[in-house]
Amino acid sequence: MRNAAPILILLVLVGLAALALFARPRENDFDHSPLGSKGLQVWLEAKGIPVIRSDPHFVRARAEISMRVLFLPLENDEAAASGTDEEVESAGPESWGSDSRRYGLPTLIIMPKWRGSLLRDGIARQADLLPLEEVQEELRRIAPKDLRINRNDPGFAEAHPGTSWGQPARIALYQAQTFDLASLPRACKEVVGTQTGALIVQCENYHQVYLLSDPDLLNNHGLALAENAAFAVSLIQRLRGIDERRPVYLDTAGNPLEARKPVDEGRTYERSGSDLKRFFAFPLSIIWGVLLVVVAICFWRGFWRFGPPLKDASGHIELSKSAAIEATARLLRLSGNDGRMVSQFVLHLLADKAQLLFGPGAGNEAGIDRLFKRLARRDHAAAQALHSSAQALIDRGHLMKRADLHRNLETFRKSLGSIDFGSR
Repeated sequence: MRNAAPILILLVLVGLAALALFARPRENDFDHSPLGSKGLQVWLEAKGIPVIRSDPHFVRARAEISMRVLFLPLENDEAAASGTDEEVESAGPESWGSDSRRYGLPTLIIMPKWRGSLLRDGIARQADLLPLEEVQEELRRIAPKDLRINRNDPGFAEAHPGTSWGQPARIALYQAQTFDLASLPRACKEVVGTQTGALIVQCENYHQVYLLSDPDLLNNHGLALAENAAFAVSLIQRLRGIDERRPVYLDTAGNPLEARKPVDEGRTYERSGSDLKRFFAFPLSIIWGVLLVVVAICFWRGFWRFGPPLKDASGHIELSKSAAIEATARLLRLSGNDGRMVSQFVLHLLADKAQLLFGPGAGNEAGIDRLFKRLARRDHAAAQALHSSAQALIDRGHLMKRADLHRNLETFRKSLGSIDFGSR
């Protein structure tokens, strides 16, 4: 049972290493979730439309992109699911609208609909929908205050939206979220709509800013329904321009754009506690895992080879006797001094016999003398032969040649086997 502890510790360490290597969270889990936009990127690229994603450490230039697509962040307490706190704070809808007016950049702003709890549950429920009041509050920041949002009854519904470019399509949405046509200001027009309301509107004072009421039309979950994917491609192509070849910019950071491509110069960045995570991200996690496995193997090897410290009767901690003898014998063999090893073997063997007869305290020179005296009283000749061969090996074993050493050792073995030590 002594070896069970190091084996258990080794298994725990190996399990932790495997967890660090294979169970590490992906950096873009939100993009791959039902609410993310990874599917939109893959689908557009499959249709020949290049896509670039935002990077909080890299500023994009207006001339690099043809269109900007922005998903408004989820509720504030769940916003970290799609980015860091710093990114969310910088994602101001006012700056997005000003960039669109300044650069004449088509910008599609997508209203939120779901709580971040949907990412944990994995099942869309009524409780996972954002309250309309919160969505309306976000809408007031980027659109005329009279524009309102409605939601259909629970359940999936299909529609054939009318578009300004006449592209037929059959879309499907769960509890569709639309702009109220009755509240549509005169300065705003419906770009895409259904019988129940407008899906996309554009207002004159906002130039090329388009507002999409329901994110399920473009997120990973929605693209798999009906003809939503085909409709998304035609929508993006129409808004960016048929002849455009520059990529579409999927922006989740909301950083302002530059008028021209910035010069690659050294910059000073503010560091935060979240930067520490980079030391454990892939591929550094592999290095940490390998180090953990190496430490575990070294610990196990050292613990198993010599064993844990043992306590004798007096309470002093000593190394395992068998381990000490094995270590000493190995050192003697490596040094080529077999004679000294044989001498110690004979001495220890006689000491063990003395302890067997007279108790634990007799494993010394006095105990060995007492042993020979006891044997002499029973059989003087046999005791004398054993004493002579043992004394020769103990005193002169390290000086003997290999043949003499083997001959004397064989004599000692036969003498020892011919004697009956009896009991205490």
